[in-house]
Amino acid sequence: MWILIVIAVLFAVFIGLLSYFFLVAFVKQNLGDMEDMNSPVNIPLSEYKDVIADGIKYTNSHPYKLVDTVSFDGLKLVARYYSNKSDITVILFHGYRSSAVRDFSCAIKMYMDKGYNVLLCDQRSHGLSEGKLITFGVKESRDVLAWVEVATERFGAEKVILSGMSMGASTVLLSCKHGLPDTVKAIIADCGFTSPVDIMKKVAKNNLKINARPFLPFLNIFCRIFGGFSIYKADTASAIKECDVPILFIHGKCDELVPCEMTEASFKSANEKSKLVMIDGARHGLSFLVDRETVEKELFDFIEKYTAD
Repeated sequence: MWILIVIAVLFAVFIGLLSYFFLVAFVKQNLGDMEDMNSPVNIPLSEYKDVIADGIKYTNSHPYKLVDTVSFDGLKLVARYYSNKSDITVILFHGYRSSAVRDFSCAIKMYMDKGYNVLLCDQRSHGLSEGKLITFGVKESRDVLAWVEVATERFGAEKVILSGMSMGASTVLLSCKHGLPDTVKAIIADCGFTSPVDIMKKVAKNNLKINARPFLPFLNIFCRIFGGFSIYKADTASAIKECDVPILFIHGKCDELVPCEMTEASFKSANEKSKLVMIDGARHGLSFLVDRETVEKELFDFIEKYTAD
C-alpha cells in the first residue's frame, strides 16, 4: 500500500512539474509594457534605451494602417502596414515573449527611408494577435504564409522580404518547409535558434542547471494534447535544405541566449546564394545596435541584389 502511495505522490509531483514548465514555456503571459524603456522588463536593454525609445516613438507616430488576417487554425492575427507605395514589402516577425514595436523599433525608419513598405506583425499570442500558446515557430511558421498573402493580394507587393529576430528568425526559416511563393525574394534571419528542442535544452542547462533531454518527450505530450503541435517537428536546417530563397543570416558573437553555433548550423544547410554575417561584441538581438553600419550595408546589399529587376 505504501509503495502505491509513494508512486502516486511521485507521479503527481512529476505531472505538476511538467504542468509548471508547460505554463512557463508555452502559455501567453503579461511581462509588462515592453514599449516603456523604463519598465523592469527592459533592464537588459538599458545601454540602448534612448535609441530604442526614439525608434518606438517613430514607429508609433508614423502613419500606418492596422490590418488583420485569420490563421490556418482560426486565430485573428494583427499587423501594422506602413506604406511607401513600393513594389517591395518587408514583413517583420519579432521574438519570443517580445514586442514587434520594440524589437524592430530601429528598423522601421531604416526601411521606410530606403523606400520599402513594411508589414510589422504581432505573432500569435503576442500584442493584438489572438492565441494562448507560443509554439516556438511551429505554428507561427504557417502564419508567415498568411501574411505573405496579405502583402501580395491586399497591398499588391510584387517582391517580399521575410525578416525575423530570435524566435521570429526561426519562424521565417521554418516557413520554408511550407512552400514559399515566388514573390518571396529573400529571407533575413537574425539570431534564430535551430529548433524548440535545442533552445529548451540550452536554456535549461544554462538557467536551471539541469539536463532537459529526458523530460522533453513528456513535455511534448502536453504540447500535443493542449496545443496540437510537436516540438520535435521543427528544425530549421531541415526546413531550408530544399529552399532556393536566398537567406542572410546575422548573429552577434556574444549572444548569451542563442549560441552562434545554431545559426552556423542553419547556414550550412542553406543554398549557395545565402550569406552569414557575424557581429563582434553583439549580444542577443543587438547586432544592429552594436554595429549599425555593417548590418545596414549587409542588409541592403543583400536585398537589392535579389530584388533587382
